[in-house]
Amino acid sequence: MSFEKLCRVGSKAPLPHYAPKDTKEKLAKACGFLSPSMKLSPESVVSTAYLIGIFTLIGSVVILSLAGVLWILVTLISVLLTLLSFYAIVYYPISLMNQHKLMLSEQSDLMFEQFALVYQAGGTIFDAIEMIAKSEHPYLSKAFQRILGEIQKGVSPERALMNFANNQPSQDMRRYIITILSATERDVDLLDMVSGESYEADMTLRQKNLELESRLLVTTALLTYLPIVAVLALSLNGAAENPLVILLFPAFSVLALLLRKRFSNRYSTYFDTPRETGLGQPSQNQVIEEYDEFLNFLILLGERLSLGDTLEVALFEVRDDIGKEVQRLLDPALECLNSKNCSLEEALSKASDKALGVRVAQILNLLWLMVASSARDAGVRIRKIATRLVERSEVAKERDTIIAAQRLKVYILSLTSALVLGFLTSLAPFLSLASLLSNNQGIVPHSKSIIDMYPLLAAVGLTTAFTALQSTKMVGGEHPKLIAFLSITIYLLSLTFAGAFIGLSFSLE
Repeated sequence: MSFEKLCRVGSKAPLPHYAPKDTKEKLAKACGFLSPSMKLSPESVVSTAYLIGIFTLIGSVVILSLAGVLWILVTLISVLLTLLSFYAIVYYPISLMNQHKLMLSEQSDLMFEQFALVYQAGGTIFDAIEMIAKSEHPYLSKAFQRILGEIQKGVSPERALMNFANNQPSQDMRRYIITILSATERDVDLLDMVSGESYEADMTLRQKNLELESRLLVTTALLTYLPIVAVLALSLNGAAENPLVILLFPAFSVLALLLRKRFSNRYSTYFDTPRETGLGQPSQNQVIEEYDEFLNFLILLGERLSLGDTLEVALFEVRDDIGKEVQRLLDPALECLNSKNCSLEEALSKASDKALGVRVAQILNLLWLMVASSARDAGVRIRKIATRLVERSEVAKERDTIIAAQRLKVYILSLTSALVLGFLTSLAPFLSLASLLSNNQGIVPHSKSIIDMYPLLAAVGLTTAFTALQSTKMVGGEHPKLIAFLSITIYLLSLTFAGAFIGLSFSLE
């Protein structure tokens, strides 16, 4: 990964490794947690943060000085950007670890079921670890492959599993692993008693729903009001004609992308994780449709199994009662069973290969193991899992309702921001502090042409369109390009009318 390469370079620089003690401890835990995907150390991350901070300080001083910014502002802005870049690098691994927290909590109950089923089928803790290591989960599979590597080096499975539990952020995952290690491989009563919801995941999801509205409006306000502040500051400084002003556009574009990505990652739809297929990654909507219908399938399947049907019979019986999203998965499996040329495990493996979501694929691969000891007991367990997942998905869908309710506010903020930016751009020649404080009492009307301010005009116009585009995408708007077009149109109209009213020249001379 690029961050890993960056830290590798930063570790070679002769820079200090000092950081606050609590930050160093969190960083050490994050580096250990991320070790399956990237090799980091607290020292290399801190050293890289100092290196990036130095480059940021030098770069900001040079750019702001060339732009003619006052030395006081150069000092304050440079120091602020340096501190922000330093802490951004230091806290990036910690942020990555925290992003996995909800995902691990959500997956902990399924991992727990796999251990319970392996025990019921007469397997060992090593068999369960090996099964999860072969799964398609983006993090757990790599983490459990590392656990297998530790076991091969002589570490006991119990100790390797407990080390993993202590070095990851999810309390749900840790509680389940402790329960697994407390139970015996031949006695799953304790596992059955503890099996239930991922409490931390559900509470985190509800908390995110509660704070979603304010976070959404704050993010949108940053995207709309920061360009207004920047235009006002440049106008007062008399820098509207400076060619370097065009750098506002890439700066605000990066900011808009980062804010939208952070919002999307933090408040992503809480359903299944898309699988990497041969044709690329499926869309979130496709995964949601499959996941919703798969839960209906599990409820019907659990009912048939609890009534005494075998898994093969139950699959044929429920096929016509489910939607096309799951029929597409079952048809290859049923065709395989009809041919008598494959086992139940092989048939369900064919079905899981067609799944768009990781969780759907994992549960399909577990069905044959669930019925290994008792189909009736498997039916009860499947209904229990399905009921829990339905409740969780309903809470998750509140997110879309909240975002839909705020969509109009985001549109209004974007369009009114374009209106204000057009007005401020037209006032830029008249707002220079040097002119306002001189004896000339400002600039004489018609003595300033809009063409002279082309750097500011281009930067603000492009920024207006781009931020409107990103804001609309952030709230799932259906026509982001249309909103962007309306924003740039309103900006130009506001600029034209305000400029004509105050006597700004639009001639090319």
